[in-house]
Amino acid sequence: MYNDNGKTVELTSIQSITFLLAGLLLNAIGNGLTVATNMGSAPWTAAAANLANVTQLPIDIFLFGFGFIAAVAVIFILHDFDAGRFFRNLAFVFIFSVVIGATATGFKSIGVGHLHYWPRLILDILGITMIGMGISVTQRLAKFLHPLDDLTNVTRFKYFHGNVVIAQTLNFAIPMTISLLIWLFTHKLVAVNIGTLFSFFCQGFVISRADKLLIPHLVHRKEL
Repeated sequence: MYNDNGKTVELTSIQSITFLLAGLLLNAIGNGLTVATNMGSAPWTAAAANLANVTQLPIDIFLFGFGFIAAVAVIFILHDFDAGRFFRNLAFVFIFSVVIGATATGFKSIGVGHLHYWPRLILDILGITMIGMGISVTQRLAKFLHPLDDLTNVTRFKYFHGNVVIAQTLNFAIPMTISLLIWLFTHKLVAVNIGTLFSFFCQGFVISRADKLLIPHLVHRKEL
């Protein structure tokens, strides 16, 4: 939806595609940077990495599993099975993992992973910020989302009066708890660093600011 001089109107097909590509590009570049810098993965990725490390199963299994569970959770919260939404969001998990892999490989190939500590940390923070900006755009479009972002979007408006900081922090509390429990039982922890903590504490705020400052006339489809 687009706010045009106080009136909310439907986006044109060109607008929808343009905004969607912009959001996905920001998200993909941001994720690629966080992977290449190795300064801390986002909480859900970190949880998947720790589960993979403990079980010796591929991380992809856990990443897809988290997405599937989130997609099912949205159905229960809304008491409605939207098949198109469900399968689009699951497709997002697969497609986006390929895109993130490509961007991460690209950044690694130009030496991002071999930079000194502070440049890598700055790029990691920049990457997480870009992820939040991309999520802000795709959540407002609500057409093609990672199931975990869709879950945050739904709970944000259904339970928290639109407060994305609370919704995102609670969303991230689950994987942070998983990683913490693994550490308590195994005394081993991977993929958790400063970037993970920044993502946990600040990504909701980044999304909130981006909602107001990045393409400000693009508004949420709250009925979804």
